[in-house]
Amino acid sequence: MRRILFIALAMIAAIGGRAQINQASISVVEPEFEQEAILVTSETEGIPLEVEHSKLRATANVGMAMLGIAKGSEYYQLEGAESPVTLDASAYDNDMYIIISWEDNKRSPKRLFQIIPLEIQKKRRIYNVAKLTAFKGTVAADQGYVNFTAEKYGEHSYLIRIPAEELRKLRDDNGGEMKKYGKQFVIRLLNASTDKLSDTEDFLTFGIAKPNK
Repeated sequence: MRRILFIALAMIAAIGGRAQINQASISVVEPEFEQEAILVTSETEGIPLEVEHSKLRATANVGMAMLGIAKGSEYYQLEGAESPVTLDASAYDNDMYIIISWEDNKRSPKRLFQIIPLEIQKKRRIYNVAKLTAFKGTVAADQGYVNFTAEKYGEHSYLIRIPAEELRKLRDDNGGEMKKYGKQFVIRLLNASTDKLSDTEDFLTFGIAKPNK
């Protein structure tokens, strides 16, 4: 709890009252190890994103599925309604930058990772993977990937930029859930040889608090 509170206060101090970060001036030190990430809070500082572990879960209502109604699902569950790194609500109004390290930065970042908004259910965050129907079987869930741009950064990393327009769209399209919990995300690291999820996954997570009004 203390760690989360410290991070929240640091975020408010770093982001809450400052102007847009100048992308060309970012000089944050790269993460030390592969597949680590740092959320940039100023042109010279950032906070490491934590890794959260989850197992694939499934639920199904067979009777409803026989009628062709999607009542089953496969999903990953993360405990708590917020990531340990959750930004102040003012973050919706500025471009967001995340540095993600890799073995090198020669490959297309769109083939290495995805940013996915989560569903919030009281005290848990849900990453929906698939839905069950009788006629189509298991079909991929509509996850609504977050649009981002990327460029090479340092010796082995990528600098990810999520435009403010994209963050505001996510904020404004989320209705009651947004008003209660804000918006939470996972960064899914893709396997180089397959796009399939495993029974257990490790996700980098972050979020933005609910709007002030």
